[in-house]
Amino acid sequence: MTNELRIIGLVAALAIVSGSGCTTPENNEENESTTEALTSGLANMNGFSGLAQVDEFTYLAVHDELVYEDGIRLTLVRLEDDATPTFSAVVVDNWVDSEGPSSDLESICAVPSRPNQFILAEAGYWQEEYGRLFHIELGAEQDSARVLGAFKLPLFADNNPDQEGDQFEGLACVDAGEDSVLLILGERGGSETYVSGLLRWGTLDLTDYALTFTADGEQGVELNAPGNWLDGTQNRDISALHLDSEGILWASASEDPGDLGPFYSVVFRVGTISLDLGIPIQVDDALEVWKEVSGFKIEALSGPSAIVAGSTLSFGTEDELYGGALRFL
Repeated sequence: MTNELRIIGLVAALAIVSGSGCTTPENNEENESTTEALTSGLANMNGFSGLAQVDEFTYLAVHDELVYEDGIRLTLVRLEDDATPTFSAVVVDNWVDSEGPSSDLESICAVPSRPNQFILAEAGYWQEEYGRLFHIELGAEQDSARVLGAFKLPLFADNNPDQEGDQFEGLACVDAGEDSVLLILGERGGSETYVSGLLRWGTLDLTDYALTFTADGEQGVELNAPGNWLDGTQNRDISALHLDSEGILWASASEDPGDLGPFYSVVFRVGTISLDLGIPIQVDDALEVWKEVSGFKIEALSGPSAIVAGSTLSFGTEDELYGGALRFL
């Protein structure tokens, strides 16, 4: 299933209506409008929750459908010179987990040295359920994906009717050798539980899917994003992460006062990654805004496109009632 959308400048705009973007699967009624949307293309996509490059022309996006929603969870985005971008649903037939299909996917990263393999992460737990990561592989035709393994995120703070807990919105993968990956998890912040953003890290064994944390990795590093925030205690300090080919870790931060906005985001350099040190994330002494993006709520960061001259990064938005957009910086 492929829909071609018009591109205006460098914007691939999606006409969509989104949900709350939070880990709260408490309504188990079937969504008839979502089912209808599946028959008419990708109109039910909830913007971009995460974005990773498949190659220099192709991206894989994740969407934050909840477990009871029968919507699209993965989309392949293709860009070609002088052609309209295409958005194609990627089907997963079996999520290989007893708790069902993904619920509130908020981030994705490519697995180093393993072409077409990715790690997807849910935002966190809801009443001690979900909170999963999925290791997937794109099929040869890139219209389907196979889940190679499903495993659990650590539970630091549960999401339930009484509190907002863990909300992991950023994910980066670093090659740790011997079928291992260093996972960097970005807690978004902006809640009573987490006023500031937080970077945590652990090592994932891709053979048995054991995820282990050192004491430093579990404690993490606090992050306060630069920017002109209306309320510095409520902005989301980490709404997405991206690790570039030079080992530089980038992040976006956003402000979301409600479904109608006004939205505001920044992109900033966090620091560098080095596995030779006890603490692999070396945060810059002074965090500065690299790009300010008013009017959009960035929730996905990835690398540049080969067809956009001079681009450094790409980003995807989840602008609630306005839909989502894919743009390049």
